Amino acid sequence: MVRDDTPIRRQLMTIVLLTSTLALLFTVAAFAAYEYFTFRQSAVRHLATLGRIVATNSTAALAFASPEDARETLAALKAEPQIVAAGLYDADGFLFASYPESLPASAFPTAPGAAGFRFADAHLEGFEPVVQGTKFKVGTLYLRSDTRAIYARFQLYGLIAALVFAVSMNRDRKSV
Repeated sequence: MVRDDTPIRRQLMTIVLLTSTLALLFTVAAFAAYEYFTFRQSAVRHLATLGRIVATNSTAALAFASPEDARETLAALKAEPQIVAAGLYDADGFLFASYPESLPASAFPTAPGAAGFRFADAHLEGFEPVVQGTKFKVGTLYLRSDTRAIYARFQLYGLIAALVFAVSMNRDRKSV
């Protein structure tokens, strides 16, 4: 009689194991999706805020046509290691100053685009108008931010999830 119960017990344990596995996979997928979308929103918000600050500080450099002051303002972006490129365009749409200075002009868009920030390849990039007063546009700021760090973080999350999954599967197998 004990032998007849063994297959049923094993079947029940297999069903419990599969249910636990699916629950774990759905939890990991939900966590990853939440983290991904939250990161995108916060990255855009952070870059837009940084863009507004730098654009405000660049108004005088563009209004008085001072490339040295513009480069100095852009050089402050060293404090943000994820910023890989920044450019100030004058009112006519020509590149006025760039960061880092060693970056060739060909690395920048040929003309400023629409205001706002978008994800492109492994970067978040966009434009912020440089406005003097409340309405007079004196130029445009371009910012490009590297997003590889977040993808490295996602890889770490994946590794942690795989380890938790492996440990839980090994533990469940021992109880079967």
